[in-house]
Amino acid sequence: MTMRTLLVILLLGLGAEAAAQSTATYEVTFASTWSAATHPQGFPSNPHFSGLIGGTHDSTVTFWATGETASLGIKNMAELGTKSALRGEVEAAIQQGSAEAVLDGSFIGRSPGVVRLTFDLSETYPLVTLVSMLAPSPDWFVGVGGLSLLEQGQWIDTLTVELFVYDAGTDSGTSYTASNQVTNPPEPIAKIETAPFLLNDQVPAVGTFTFVRQDVSTAAEDDLPDLPETHVLSHAFPNPFTPQTAFTLTVRQSQTVRIVLYDLTGRRVETLFDGVLRAGTPHRFMIESNDLPSGVYVYRVVGERFHDSRAVVLVR
Repeated sequence: MTMRTLLVILLLGLGAEAAAQSTATYEVTFASTWSAATHPQGFPSNPHFSGLIGGTHDSTVTFWATGETASLGIKNMAELGTKSALRGEVEAAIQQGSAEAVLDGSFIGRSPGVVRLTFDLSETYPLVTLVSMLAPSPDWFVGVGGLSLLEQGQWIDTLTVELFVYDAGTDSGTSYTASNQVTNPPEPIAKIETAPFLLNDQVPAVGTFTFVRQDVSTAAEDDLPDLPETHVLSHAFPNPFTPQTAFTLTVRQSQTVRIVLYDLTGRRVETLFDGVLRAGTPHRFMIESNDLPSGVYVYRVVGERFHDSRAVVLVR
């Protein structure tokens, strides 16, 4: 089989993969049931939940999990109800190609209460992480981490998740209004199964997340028409290359562009860019060999109204 034939197979394979891709729109309803009736022990006078924060991502990244040490983003969310650090962690994962979008929702000003958030998911990034601080509290929070809404290639219609309270392991307070007691070193994130959430030998949930699918789109990237003069994508130079090569992309209209590097099997190797490009200016992008094996690679560019691909050969 010639290299030309392999390239044709790869490009056709990428087109088939894009054609099979679908996206889904979900609405999540956060319904808090936490009250003096459900959790009477030491119940605070101003029960509330901080704003929702999280992201959509793939399985190569974890933002929180039981048994793991809380990141700065989780710590700040759980102790202070702030979003910026965790938002930054999701944005960093987006740049690295392991996440797709930040999820940012409203708060519940007084529990019990309800808040809703609508968001999109793609097959490439079908996992949801979404959290909120239970307040007041030392470092307690609720949420889901790496929840998949895609099962065996099908988007789930409806999913309700009971919410229990987790201790971020960064503050040693044991009551809602305990004074600040830094836990040093931090302890692993753990579900709280003791007071004040234990009631009659049971730990009632403090609320639910209900995910309801709103819509599914199977429009493929390859269905987008190539408008005349939408863009100019150069061939990489040098090609073949080692240790690095570069190419340029010019777009006619400012728009969101995603550039992904694939290997010969169609596996995504690296997201080279995911963001907004200004119109009229050639934008330069680098491909570095790093620890990649020798072989044929394809960089695929998808804009809002165009798509394009070029092949490049790494020789060591």
